[in-house]
Amino acid sequence: MSRPVFSVLCALCVGVALTGCARQFTHERFSMIQEGVDDRFDVEQILGKPEFDADDEWYYEDLDRHIAARVFFDEDGVVRGKEWMDAKSGTWKGHHPDADEPPEGEVREKHTSTRRIDDD
Repeated sequence: MSRPVFSVLCALCVGVALTGCARQFTHERFSMIQEGVDDRFDVEQILGKPEFDADDEWYYEDLDRHIAARVFFDEDGVVRGKEWMDAKSGTWKGHHPDADEPPEGEVREKHTSTRRIDDD
């Protein structure tokens, strides 16, 4: 086998190996995280390294797919809350564990829709 062909094959193998090792940040993987059970090590094994580590909060985001997530930890490093945000679908699941709950009967979220009208 010639040296250039061997080099290309080696580069492809390394690329495949590195891609296989990367953790995919997906909603399915995010759903695997259990509050009160998993710790920082578990979260890193499930989602990979966070984009931003603020000690008690880890931030994940994928701007190409318009998704983001936050995982909140207690002083022992155990997950105490999590949030999932999907800008394309408008989905927001979970909440900040220190956020106040809305008073009963109060609506803090309204859903609106728009429709495009084309001129003919």
